[in-house]
Amino acid sequence: MSDKDDDLLKQAEKRLGICRTAENDNFNDARSDLKFLKGEHWPEDSKRQRTIEKRPCLTINKHPAFLRQITNDQRQNRPSIHVHPVDDAADPKLSEVLEGMIRHIEYASNADICYDTSVHSAAAVGFGYFRLITDYEAPDSFDQVIKFDRIRNVFSVHIDPSTKNPDGSDMQYCFVETSMSRRELKRDYPKAESVQTAINDDDEDKLVLVLEYYSIEETPDTLLKLTNGEVGFKSDLIELPEGVLVLQERPSFKRKVMWRKMAGFDDKVPGKANPIKYEPRLLDVLDETEIPCSYIPVFLVIGTEVDIDGKVTYSGIIRDSKDSAMMYDFWMTSATEEVSMRPKTPYIGAEGQFAGHEEEWRQANVRTFSYLEYKPKTVNGVLAPPPARQPMADVPQGVLQMAMHASDEIKAVTGIYDASLGARGNETSGLAINSRKKQGDLSNFHYIDNLSRTVRHAGRCLVNMIPKVYSGPRIVRVIGKDDKVGHAKINQPGTPELTQDDQGTIQAVQQVINDVTVGKYDVTVQAGPSFSTLRDESRSAMMELSGNWPKLMDVAGDEVVKSMDWPGAQTIADRIRKTIPPEFLAEDGQGQDLPPEVKQMMDQATQHIQELEKQLQEAASGERVEVIKAKKDIEIARMNNSSKMDVEELKSWIALQLQAMQPPPALTADVQQDIQENDTASSAGQQGNQAQ
Repeated sequence: MSDKDDDLLKQAEKRLGICRTAENDNFNDARSDLKFLKGEHWPEDSKRQRTIEKRPCLTINKHPAFLRQITNDQRQNRPSIHVHPVDDAADPKLSEVLEGMIRHIEYASNADICYDTSVHSAAAVGFGYFRLITDYEAPDSFDQVIKFDRIRNVFSVHIDPSTKNPDGSDMQYCFVETSMSRRELKRDYPKAESVQTAINDDDEDKLVLVLEYYSIEETPDTLLKLTNGEVGFKSDLIELPEGVLVLQERPSFKRKVMWRKMAGFDDKVPGKANPIKYEPRLLDVLDETEIPCSYIPVFLVIGTEVDIDGKVTYSGIIRDSKDSAMMYDFWMTSATEEVSMRPKTPYIGAEGQFAGHEEEWRQANVRTFSYLEYKPKTVNGVLAPPPARQPMADVPQGVLQMAMHASDEIKAVTGIYDASLGARGNETSGLAINSRKKQGDLSNFHYIDNLSRTVRHAGRCLVNMIPKVYSGPRIVRVIGKDDKVGHAKINQPGTPELTQDDQGTIQAVQQVINDVTVGKYDVTVQAGPSFSTLRDESRSAMMELSGNWPKLMDVAGDEVVKSMDWPGAQTIADRIRKTIPPEFLAEDGQGQDLPPEVKQMMDQATQHIQELEKQLQEAASGERVEVIKAKKDIEIARMNNSSKMDVEELKSWIALQLQAMQPPPALTADVQQDIQENDTASSAGQQGNQAQ
């Protein structure tokens, strides 16, 4: 092992120890929250004692439903990344290609699962993670792609304690902790001998600590700005181009992100506070590479953040609702215990009534007999009544009230009420139900907002990584805003373009199609329903509108049918489109579609004019020019006359169509009323101005 590797291992050991010390309290609280979410509500001593006494110990776990309400709300409002050009070198069309590439990266690597897992962890314990990695596109390919990677175990990530930004964008180092057996380590990394030697036993299944160590390394350098507009570091400049001078310079730092994989194990070290403390011992550097990104591609998603004297505490919805949930379990257990004691109330009878049948009456509380015999007895000359069970009082109302109070406290602490859960509450009107549901959504909106902030940082990392990972000419898959999959060429050589400099020199400049290495881009994030959800909503709205106004199908029937989610919808929409008047098919306000006959006539006329112009250019004598000009004028006049006639016919036909498409009477009445009110107001205003 080299001295460089030895220094790296010592640095990683020191930083990992700092991370573990700083996050110890958060990790302990998070483990307690997860156990509570699992259903471990009762203290071990109380649970053991009640089990010995054969008393019930119920756990009514409401937190999974509350947690699903937050995570499923996020699933209905997926964050989407949008790319925008920043400088003059950026291309708006290329930004759409980058945006489509990011959508495909999200789709191909299941980014939605990464988002869901991180939000679930943030809502449960206060923090969650996901990351970006690079990998080969296929086992037989040399092309690398970017992938989202899910981090399910939140305790496997150790970030820089000095991180301030809630998305983790300012972290200087980070660890992702995993493990593998000695057998796997020998197979994948046969040169890792230090770990093998340090382990005394021959157990091949013994786990070895494996760490992925991210770190930002900055080296001092000089930043240069050249007269041609380029900006770069002095260390990267071999020589200045001819005629180019240094315009500005300033001291700066050259930044790179390194990734290293290390192996070792945890030593048991006696401590003062804890009898046994685990300290990392790293022995081998297994792999090393530079990350093609300006940031560490590990992303933090937080829940609730509290900073007390520089010590940051993260929490979710479970932390503050534990006591209320334990109260609810206790009071519901007490009520259940009261009810369960009813069959065990004793039978009361006169002395001697049970003689000869003692065993049956002794088991009457635990067994069911078809009949029970007793001996009639006379007390003071009066026949004693048959034995009867001692009546038991009802469940105390105070117990049930306390249970309901505890249930209400859980809702108040979590901010999730019955309306949000779809349960019936004390609200009576639809407005009250929606208001209570909105209140619950607002109480936990910060989880979705924090995810959007982190996804925005991930989008910036993607824009930063794509030019470096997808640097060569290739064809990439893209996904449009309508979820349709397509292809795009990037970094492909195009047709050379002739340019002329100030001296008049003409040069051929090679153009590149969709050059992702040129220009600066930024991202924004919008959280909202997916395209399929929006399509469902638009379909419902269109069907409702077409039911209220049937003539909608005559002018926009193709759009209504296209929104239908069934096979053959597009074919039927195309057929309906052919029956719609051309004036209603204008796109983007750039004109109207004409009938095929008119289009054919205009195309023929245009072709004829082009032929005449060609003859005009080729004419050598003025006489011929005049003849051709005369023919051209005649042709243009004839076409204008014909076009006027066609236009008049079209106007008449359009007027008939508009006559047939009259709006509903109610709408017409409302419009007329508005016109009358506007006329009245206008007249009053004019009279007032004249008086002044």
